Amino acid sequence: MTTEAENSSIENTGQETVQVYSDNSIEVAALLTLSGGFLDVFTYVGHGGVFANSMTGNIVFLGMYTAMGDWQQAMHHIPPIIAFLIGVFFAYRMHLPSVLKYLPKPALTCLGFEIVVLIACSFLSDSFPDIPLVLAISLVAAMQNSSFTKLEEWTYNSVMTTGNLRRFAEAFFRGTMPARNPVALREARMFGFVCVCFLAGAILAALTTKRMHDYALFIPAGTLLIAFVICWRRQKAKILYLRIKKHD
Repeated sequence: MTTEAENSSIENTGQETVQVYSDNSIEVAALLTLSGGFLDVFTYVGHGGVFANSMTGNIVFLGMYTAMGDWQQAMHHIPPIIAFLIGVFFAYRMHLPSVLKYLPKPALTCLGFEIVVLIACSFLSDSFPDIPLVLAISLVAAMQNSSFTKLEEWTYNSVMTTGNLRRFAEAFFRGTMPARNPVALREARMFGFVCVCFLAGAILAALTTKRMHDYALFIPAGTLLIAFVICWRRQKAKILYLRIKKHD
């Protein structure tokens, strides 16, 4: 099973983006999607009924409250959408050659930054405004989502589940009809598992957010830290392997 994806590099001319290593293992995908499900429920239940990751939900609520004329509620859903877009922009910028000179591991940098932000947010007082906290989570979640996009050879989403659920259904259909297809069934198992992980994260957040308040953020921070360690160790092993191979 492939555990480290090396996307084809783009010719390094001018300021074109260069694609670099990003872990695509099921272990990392499971941890990231669990965190994604947790953070959506955490901000919705504990911080103003706004989603940190699910921009579909925010856009639906924005449209609904706008149609109802409830402008105050509608405006609550605009800032996280903007923060998410900015996070995608930052993640993309980190793949430019001028940035890679200083931050050669953009995926790990984004993941590490998200862990730091979540831990910092966990120590905020109960009187801290909801919007800045939600914006911070939306920003770092978008950076992580744009940095980890592959589950083995398939594209997936680590902070939303609609696309993953569709891929599960499609793969299951291809794996069972008209004849059994082991490759498609493996894809279905992978995407089914990450959907279950997203659900598990949502359930965990629903059980802990009201009890632990912002300290509940230690849970997704911990899962992301495990993912960070896995990625770091595999990247070091990959570099060591390449060095040994070079000297052979």
